[in-house]
Amino acid sequence: MDDNKSNAKAVAVDIKTSILQDDDRQDFTFHESGNLVKVGDNLYLRFKEHQNGKEVAAVTLKITDEHVQLTRQDNVGHHSRLVFEKNKDHETVYQTPYGPLKIEVRTKQLSFGYQESSQNGDLNIDYDLYSGDMMVGEYNITLHFSA
Repeated sequence: MDDNKSNAKAVAVDIKTSILQDDDRQDFTFHESGNLVKVGDNLYLRFKEHQNGKEVAAVTLKITDEHVQLTRQDNVGHHSRLVFEKNKDHETVYQTPYGPLKIEVRTKQLSFGYQESSQNGDLNIDYDLYSGDMMVGEYNITLHFSA
């Protein structure tokens, strides 16, 4: 991957995340600077997430023709890797302060549009998280990046 750093393009990343848990909706909006690199047929979008002016997590999105993988590592050691694939369920382990939690990602909607010439892209993901038979919440990620 280091050989591809020279191919990385600086991009602005705008993210909106909506979470619905137990009839309580929360919306989060982030504006970050990141890097976009194409490796083979895959796109990698990397950025640092900030809250209150402080870096709180490193995020990598791997975007393929079939799925999107979101990896997030925060500053206190919590790690998550979520795989989104339309109409497919993926199990993963989410590292929480209380230990590992087995969760299931159920992707309801996944769309990605990319203009290679202008290095602009839009990603939209609707998904539910389950722990066992219990729904943890309904989630939406809307992301736009541009050079």
